Amino acid sequence: MDFKLNREIFTASETASDNGYEQAIELDYILPDYYPDIFRVLKCRLLPRIVSQSINGDKLTYELCAVIKVMYVSENSDKLNCIEQKLNYTRSCDIPSGLKNPCVTVIAKADYINCRVVNQRRLDLRGAATSKVKLCSEKGRSVISDAVGCGVQLCHEPVTYPTNRLYCSKRITIVEELELGETKPPVSTIIRSDCIAVLTEKKLVSGKLVIKGEAYINVLYGSDGESSSLETMKFSVPFSQIMDIDGIDERYESFVELLQSGCSVIAKGDSQKTLECEIVLLVNCRAVRYETGELVTDVYSTKYDLDIERSEEKIESVPAAICEPHTQTARLTCQDGEIAAVYDNWCSVSNVGGRFSFDKNSLVVSGNLCFALVGRNDSGMPIYLETDTAFEHIIESECATQDSIIDPTVDIVGCSYTLCDPSTVEIKADLSICGTVSKLITKKLITDIKISDEQTEKRRMSALKLYYAKSGERVWDIAKRYRIPLSAIIGENELTADILSEDKMLMIPDID
Repeated sequence: MDFKLNREIFTASETASDNGYEQAIELDYILPDYYPDIFRVLKCRLLPRIVSQSINGDKLTYELCAVIKVMYVSENSDKLNCIEQKLNYTRSCDIPSGLKNPCVTVIAKADYINCRVVNQRRLDLRGAATSKVKLCSEKGRSVISDAVGCGVQLCHEPVTYPTNRLYCSKRITIVEELELGETKPPVSTIIRSDCIAVLTEKKLVSGKLVIKGEAYINVLYGSDGESSSLETMKFSVPFSQIMDIDGIDERYESFVELLQSGCSVIAKGDSQKTLECEIVLLVNCRAVRYETGELVTDVYSTKYDLDIERSEEKIESVPAAICEPHTQTARLTCQDGEIAAVYDNWCSVSNVGGRFSFDKNSLVVSGNLCFALVGRNDSGMPIYLETDTAFEHIIESECATQDSIIDPTVDIVGCSYTLCDPSTVEIKADLSICGTVSKLITKKLITDIKISDEQTEKRRMSALKLYYAKSGERVWDIAKRYRIPLSAIIGENELTADILSEDKMLMIPDID
């Protein structure tokens, strides 16, 4: 008996683990001699960052850098001081064995930080940060694409499916010297610095993925000129990097994620008007190859009984890119007098996620925004104001279903303020919500076909048959019922489609 099967392999990305690991943060800090005494702490901030990650066998190892910043003032002084300390932690966790092409994403977030002033020179800091570790892997699925022999009849359906996935992760460091403007005073202390990295271009060159981007740096610093003077500076630094992804070519769709792992700014030179900026980025690249093929969704034989194995598979569609603006506002109120000056305002984002909303019948990107402001009140004393607010952004997409997969990133592209009254400021944050949306398409596919053990050839009595078909009925189902080739019914009745558009009397030919 001559019977042959052809198979196709498609891949599915599965979440192997999705866990959170808490790290306790503890620091007994004594001020260096060159810092003034502590009189009042305005704000203590915890900024955790993942600076490296690697997989070795069944172990995932990552390094967490917890940056602690404390803003304070001294007695009888209106100068804002800031101290910064970095604590590094290396963590390891077990991962499932035997994963194919594992891809890991580690994101750190601050849970809390408490600051207790022990005396004018000593701080007791206690807090915690959580690292969310998500590990995905590739799983191959074998399905039937063709079968020949034994009178087997196949119902094919064109399906676009992922056939291979490639992953690459790399840590890059950008070091740049930046000059202050001529009108800017020299730096005495860095109060705040942050960075937003934006991807501007990606292209494939000689089997390597070349990425280009722009790093936007914001710096708030104090000067020795006027004790109450704070200055802001904004810089942009271009960067490019070559990512080695073995096997990538023009058939792959590539996706790049930039994670900011550190931004350190220090003053250099005798003039203190040169800033050295060190930016650390984690670059995660994912490449997926998609193919369109004819996969078998139903089967029967005109001669034999068949043992058929079926499987309901969820196939990931080709992702659609999204990039939409969103504006969010929040109000901050000063409880200690009126606001006389605003030196800097900013916004940070955390807990970003995406989901399908049944109520809105659309995709929703949500997260948390922290609005902050540094200024002075009408008494000339520094003030720090802060508030948290949740945000939601609705995305209208044809891919919006309960089986949608959305992978969003949220960047703060602008932040401005308006003085509403002498003690209230409204801050407006301009967000860029980008990423990809794909959906899981459920298909019932044939995974195996076997001729039954009896291998008894089916015989039919010769007879002319007439069948009264209803509108909307599939010709395939009729052919399967009578166990004759689909082409025979289509040819005998001069049909042009598999689904009937009207009630129709069909002649069922007798095929030996």
